[in-house]
Amino acid sequence: MRVLIAYATHSGATLTLAEQMDRILGDLGHDVVLTDVREDPVPAEADAAIIGSAIRVESYEKPFLQWTAAHAQELAQRPVALFSCSGSAADPAKQGRQKATDAFLREAAFTPVAVRNFPGWVLMDRIPVHERVLLRSLRTPTGDFRDLDAVAAWTREVAPLLGA
Repeated sequence: MRVLIAYATHSGATLTLAEQMDRILGDLGHDVVLTDVREDPVPAEADAAIIGSAIRVESYEKPFLQWTAAHAQELAQRPVALFSCSGSAADPAKQGRQKATDAFLREAAFTPVAVRNFPGWVLMDRIPVHERVLLRSLRTPTGDFRDLDAVAAWTREVAPLLGA
């Protein structure tokens, strides 16, 4: 089975999650195409897709929103799993919820077979200066909050939902 993993990243954390998914699906024997949405991958060339975006300031990355809108019909015709990546996903008060994901799902022309919000990182040296000021004023915790074992487990869980 051919699985497209398409992602949009800001500081690179989302890419590392997508690479972990790529490894797991590859280990399960699937033909995986891993690509940034800015390369405009064609979902119709895959049997299923895992798509994901970084979240910045309570919004998915603009290239991700544009790509999913442009390919909504193709995505609606195959199983799709959706993930997001943000430093705030590590906040226990959010209970795994993200406003950006909720907003995306309300507007999406397709229904994902699975959805997961993963913690990413907040590394000030990878963030533009104007965003650093905002994050510091909000007293945003900094660090690497990724849990690649959780990403691997989720990928194994969704593989059967994708038909993989």
